[in-house]
Amino acid sequence: MRFTILVQPYMRRRGEDVKNPGADPDRYQDFLQRLKEQMIFADNNGYGGFCMTEHHMQIEGIETTVNPIMLDLFVAQHTKNLMVGQMGMALTAHNPMKLAEDLALLDQMTEGRCFYGFVRGNTPRWLNTFSQHLEISTSQSDKSEVDQKNRRLFYEAFEIIKQLWHNDTINFQDGEFWQMPPKDIPWQFPPTKKWGDESAIDANGNLHEVGLVPKPLKRPDGRAHPEIWTPFSWSMETACFAAKEEIKLASFVAKDEFIDTTIDVYTEEAAKYGRTVQPKDFIGIGGHLTMASTQAKADDHYKGFEELFNGAYNCPPYHVPMGRVWKGTGQETLDTIAKFREEKGIDNFFLWHHVGYFEQEEELEMLETFSEQVIKKL
Repeated sequence: MRFTILVQPYMRRRGEDVKNPGADPDRYQDFLQRLKEQMIFADNNGYGGFCMTEHHMQIEGIETTVNPIMLDLFVAQHTKNLMVGQMGMALTAHNPMKLAEDLALLDQMTEGRCFYGFVRGNTPRWLNTFSQHLEISTSQSDKSEVDQKNRRLFYEAFEIIKQLWHNDTINFQDGEFWQMPPKDIPWQFPPTKKWGDESAIDANGNLHEVGLVPKPLKRPDGRAHPEIWTPFSWSMETACFAAKEEIKLASFVAKDEFIDTTIDVYTEEAAKYGRTVQPKDFIGIGGHLTMASTQAKADDHYKGFEELFNGAYNCPPYHVPMGRVWKGTGQETLDTIAKFREEKGIDNFFLWHHVGYFEQEEELEMLETFSEQVIKKL
């Protein structure tokens, strides 16, 4: 089994009323030190992974995950065993060549101790700003033209990255949004003529193919890149795409019947591509961590988390339902996870965990309680 902590960084404390705490550099340094201490603890107490979402411009101090890849490297430098990854990078906000390069560097620098994660992006403030040259907006999940354009860009960027991982060089010219390389770039570099592929330069002396340096490390099973995850809520179109591309799903949805439907859809879709899969191969169950050593503390953590969630997530523009919660002192969560493992064969679990919102000793206690009452008992 693997238990992965999905860290949400906070530069605003519980109950605090302060303007623009995200602009305070000392607060960010405090967050980094808190994160380091907590992830060292997690590494030594049975946790298997660390990851973050991607958000920018959160000047209010809410979920300040400004660069998951660099934060992955930071955590990897201070731990010995934790896998590090993203949940995930917004493919619609990045040049796919640059993102593929950054991810490959992370894999090389951590000596293979990483996983990748991709999303479509749901926050217009930063996504629309970063992607303004592409004239796209966030995922709407309503099958509108805006939503479908976002999805087309996601698919195209993923295809480019996949080709870069699997080939020395590529020529990708049929995209709606990107060409790799762009047309009509004169290229008379002698090393390319001497050591590159003959197809790297066309008959007119223009660049015809480009390649990724470095590549991710090859896996023992021959795969050209680390495992890939995507957080998943309701769209079965996303589930089918994930099954086709061998992407794993992390779901925080609290309805067991929805998990059953997702397993059926993914399994049937994978079979179309000649793959036989089990739930442990492709799905992880997530919950928000509010546990504590006593019921009174656990109840207080849940109350604080509920206030935070309704003020920062179940509100415009997201309107996200809370989903599953790992709460109490241990037994309830232990029973739930054991049931998923025994009845559905699922052995990947995620813990949505805030760093910087509660007091440091409270956040460490949440991690310790889950470790002692769930991980070590399983």
